[in-house]
Amino acid sequence: MSNPWFRMYAEFAHDPKVQMLPEVMQRRYVMLMCMRCSNALVTLQADEIAFHLRIDAAQLEETKALFLAKGFINEAWELLNWEKRQFSSDTSAQRVAKHRAAKKAAEEAARNGHVTLPQQKSNALDTDTDTDTEEKRRAKATSKAEATASRLPADWSASADDIEFCKAERPDLVPAQTEQRFRDYWIAQPGVKGRKADWPATWRNWVRNERAPHGAAGRTAKFDPTAFVNRGRPQPGSPT
Repeated sequence: MSNPWFRMYAEFAHDPKVQMLPEVMQRRYVMLMCMRCSNALVTLQADEIAFHLRIDAAQLEETKALFLAKGFINEAWELLNWEKRQFSSDTSAQRVAKHRAAKKAAEEAARNGHVTLPQQKSNALDTDTDTDTEEKRRAKATSKAEATASRLPADWSASADDIEFCKAERPDLVPAQTEQRFRDYWIAQPGVKGRKADWPATWRNWVRNERAPHGAAGRTAKFDPTAFVNRGRPQPGSPT
């Protein structure tokens, strides 16, 4: 049986909220994610969490206070935004549980004498084609559902981290206006492919490449940081 795993995004390496933490706190945050992935965090008591993190009670209280302030957890040590970042399709736990339940029911039926007789082969035409058609229908429906889910939802909004990135990367843009342009553009695209896990990276690429508004004439060329810093200063060769 494969070990459980979880999604960890590349933005962990440059997210200011994470990278401003001491390295020891970053490690504890990753350890909490590991415990949540194995479903241990939802049942562990405070002293058990401290044992997993290899820290004492005082250090645990310090860690909890910091993570609460950062918005990583709530009072019950539940990781916020965990469900938003992880997908049920990443794990086969539900399928395995269903298989085990069916197997257990069959074994109990056999012990109680309710044995299902093996199906006799009939002279009817082979219906494997019907099975293939049903599987193709299900695959098509699943593909259509995934394509619909991959579209940017109409109520999408940039997170606090996305807004901070926009302010730091492109001070010439107004985050709220940039968010609206991004949403209007993306929803209007036909046949957009991708997964929700890509939205942080998609947003950042959009911000980097978005042209800054320039009066009523529309948009100018890509933002020039040198020109932005030197705006209003006399240029060489220009009249003073």
